[in-house]
Amino acid sequence: MYASVWKRFVAFLIDLAVFIVLFWALSQLMNNASVSLVLFVLIWLYYALLESSPLQASLGKIIVGIKVVDRRGRRLSFWQATERIFSKLVTNVTFYFGFFIAAFDKKKRTLHDRISHSAVISKHAEFDPDAYEEEDEEESLTFITLASVLLALAFVALIVLAVALPQYQKTERHVQLSRVLTALDYAARQQLKDTQKPWADPRVWISNYRKCQKISPEKLSCQGFDLLLEPGGVKADVRAHTMDILYSLHYPFDGGPVTCDALTKQGEEICNTLNN
Repeated sequence: MYASVWKRFVAFLIDLAVFIVLFWALSQLMNNASVSLVLFVLIWLYYALLESSPLQASLGKIIVGIKVVDRRGRRLSFWQATERIFSKLVTNVTFYFGFFIAAFDKKKRTLHDRISHSAVISKHAEFDPDAYEEEDEEESLTFITLASVLLALAFVALIVLAVALPQYQKTERHVQLSRVLTALDYAARQQLKDTQKPWADPRVWISNYRKCQKISPEKLSCQGFDLLLEPGGVKADVRAHTMDILYSLHYPFDGGPVTCDALTKQGEEICNTLNN
């Protein structure tokens, strides 16, 4: 009697196709801000008027053969249908986990079904209003709402850990590479300039550099990397947050290209980027 999740999902896709066509048509006639407002009103009226009409169903539901009723199997009023539409916002906030909980409910109710005290049944299902027994759903509704929100938060956290965080770390490493190359170029050029002075010792750093601290005569510790004087050039050891060295850059004084030696997998990625 109660409509399956898959029938409801197909009905949703059909209705979504209707809204896409509406959006395209409206976008040809007005600006984006007006389109969003008008489309919102049309979606509300589309569901509220159709689901409170004798059809008791949107176009998608009519095609798949299901309809909306209240808890006693009666047709919804316009305001009941409106309540049902706006309660879908709660389901949307949970990234549709509030929709798929219907798969585990004996009456196939979604979160917005429970909030609006409605149900979706087969078009020709027999529903006896007199057989309905009033039940206290407040406690179970609170639990289901919280569970749906927690599942949605877990889903977002999973996306962040699996996609956003690695991408952020990759971007951070490339930004660090750019900063290190700039500092390395400046320090090497300044050292070459300073060693032109008669009293200068080319084996030690002569100038002080911003945000770098001299650890030894030939080593500077900067933010996230070290600069070391070597015969014929300067080496930059780039560190991770764990202080492990990811890769080393070699800047020759004779004008040759900067070379990169990787010490980790992340360092290989940076060196490949630099060499390409």
